[in-house]
Amino acid sequence: MKKLISIFALGILLFGITTAATWDLWDWMDNLSTETPFGYSVTQKITVDQISLDKIVIKSPVIQDEFGAQIKKYTVMYSQYPLSQILETTSLIDQSKEKTFDFPTVGTEVIMELTATGENFSSSNTYYLSIIPKNDNGILGELSNEIWFKLATQTWGEGNVTNDAAHTAPGANMSLANVTHTITSNSATLRWTAVDGSDKVDIFLWNPTSELFERLSSVNMSAESYTFTLTRNGEYIVNFMPNNGGTEYRYTFVANGINASTTTTTPVIGKIPATGPKENVLVALAIAFVLYLVYRRVRAKH
Repeated sequence: MKKLISIFALGILLFGITTAATWDLWDWMDNLSTETPFGYSVTQKITVDQISLDKIVIKSPVIQDEFGAQIKKYTVMYSQYPLSQILETTSLIDQSKEKTFDFPTVGTEVIMELTATGENFSSSNTYYLSIIPKNDNGILGELSNEIWFKLATQTWGEGNVTNDAAHTAPGANMSLANVTHTITSNSATLRWTAVDGSDKVDIFLWNPTSELFERLSSVNMSAESYTFTLTRNGEYIVNFMPNNGGTEYRYTFVANGINASTTTTTPVIGKIPATGPKENVLVALAIAFVLYLVYRRVRAKH
């Protein structure tokens, strides 16, 4: 079985179906029968530090090799299939992906972030991930526990999604905040009902030009309102992101009749004194007259 996997992996590489990004998983499968001197133990588990609509942040304890040296390189493997199913049907590895994090320095924990855009996650799909530590010589350690997650519901769990309890974000769920808005002149006021679990809310506004969410402000959850200036007509998308790992919420509204004109001011330039031959002669005469008065005064003293 081990040799078959190696030959199959070589064939896959030669035909260019997979990339080097999946080789750590192949290497780990290729060495299943080999004793691993270091890696994750039953008491060392990865967990989800934060999950939102567009990213998941994984926290892992720092692993030590058999000599006590800290491991600084970790490969995150993720797929829509659990590892147990990939081991039974090795062709599913083609649909698996990996991302390696190489930390210059480590403490007791490392944080790894996977984004929906960077990893092409579909928010409606369930994904499984686990982590392989790798030492400086490229030797792979024991695999971590496996977790599943779903961005759309911002839930995750350990093991298989069908038989494990789901964890939800610990902070406030802003979808329960009953967000509304009012528009007065060129200003929009957002209102919400305070939700337990978070004391701060970061408010972001979608910029259609840069196609990015830009932060407007961080406000107290208890404020229950925030006002900002409207600069254009059309659709506005506001993202409410509570602290403490809460569940974000995107609120959309349309503004019409906004006066986005600006007032142009013309700088005032002060009057510049005239210069030229005539003015220069007058200045010379004035200086000469002053010098003449000084001369008369000095001569009178003698």
